[in-house]
Amino acid sequence: MKFPRKKGQKWERDAVEELNKQFPDTWKKIPMSGAAGTILNVPELKPDLVGKYVHMDRRLAGEAKTGYGGSEQMAIQRKWFEKIAKQAIELYAIPILMFKFSGSRGEVRYVVAMSFQAWDELMLEYQKLYEENVALWAKLESLSPQNGND
Repeated sequence: MKFPRKKGQKWERDAVEELNKQFPDTWKKIPMSGAAGTILNVPELKPDLVGKYVHMDRRLAGEAKTGYGGSEQMAIQRKWFEKIAKQAIELYAIPILMFKFSGSRGEVRYVVAMSFQAWDELMLEYQKLYEENVALWAKLESLSPQNGND
């Protein structure tokens, strides 16, 4: 690979574009991510990407990787999960990895991966939303005219 840094930066921009299609303005690329955040010790500048969905309390911190295996496979390194997990703790975010199968033209070329701990954190976010929804429906049900309330 002649210019791996440029390839990585392009994938970061493309990932933000893809992720913002369904949920506009949710994801942003962190300029000079990594080096600037480490040197300045600013947690917000450490991940490659940060996403904040309006329906979630917590942000997502993403590490973007491409070119580690080509169009058919991906070589994943544990240190990537460990790195983004540490960065996410500083942001009170959920850590994820975003992969692109380099050169792939198939439907499945972009992939998100996370540790079981990150998965549990995400499911806790959904559980909280579910419980709030159930409580609101119960309250609405108790206020409905069919229940004797006018």
